[in-house]
Amino acid sequence: MKLLIIACSVMEDELKAVSVPGINLEFLETGLHRTPAKMPLLIQDKIHQTDDKTDYVVLGYGLCGNGIVGVKAEKQPLVVPKVHDCIRLFLGSSEAHQKEQQKAPGTYYLTKGWIQEGKPPLALLEECTQRYGRDTAEWVISQEFKHYTRLALVDTGVHNLSTYRSHALANATFLGVTYEEIRGSLAFFEKMVKGQWDKDEFIVLQPGEEITQRMFLSLIEDQIHPSQ
Repeated sequence: MKLLIIACSVMEDELKAVSVPGINLEFLETGLHRTPAKMPLLIQDKIHQTDDKTDYVVLGYGLCGNGIVGVKAEKQPLVVPKVHDCIRLFLGSSEAHQKEQQKAPGTYYLTKGWIQEGKPPLALLEECTQRYGRDTAEWVISQEFKHYTRLALVDTGVHNLSTYRSHALANATFLGVTYEEIRGSLAFFEKMVKGQWDKDEFIVLQPGEEITQRMFLSLIEDQIHPSQ
């Protein structure tokens, strides 16, 4: 089975770690999360370049602020993780994410990919400082992250965590929140590349069928009415 996986570059190392023969990996820049309106066009363009020998197109994205709504594959079935965002992928399952949220609801998660290519609080602070000056930037960032109580560095086992620990600790100190290192997993990524697309964790669309927000409605309902 030949797969084309189009994914956010924040998960590049994890997907490469579990890749198997027949997988073609394409990565898009992490910054698209800040401009979700541009995501469908760029993802769609990658899909249009798919050759006829590809059996399935798989997205390494969750709903991501509706950034994948409207995307479709004309020639192949399209497979999408049934998650809101990629944190569930790094933790291995929605259940693992739910456990962490029950333990500390206000958690800001960091991974190696997010540190290198994303926008952790300190990186956003520097960006805002260049625009508005330091005092205003500190106020903006403090307001944006005021509901967080914990920063968790996720260890998927792919990297040497000590390389990124000081950076994560600095962000936690800046936010004034507790710091913790938690165990992640490659399980979700392995399911993506091996075609183990259980209906509870993945959505499989037929050729020409568009991704809609309604397909993720059960996740939204679970957030509003979590199981006890």
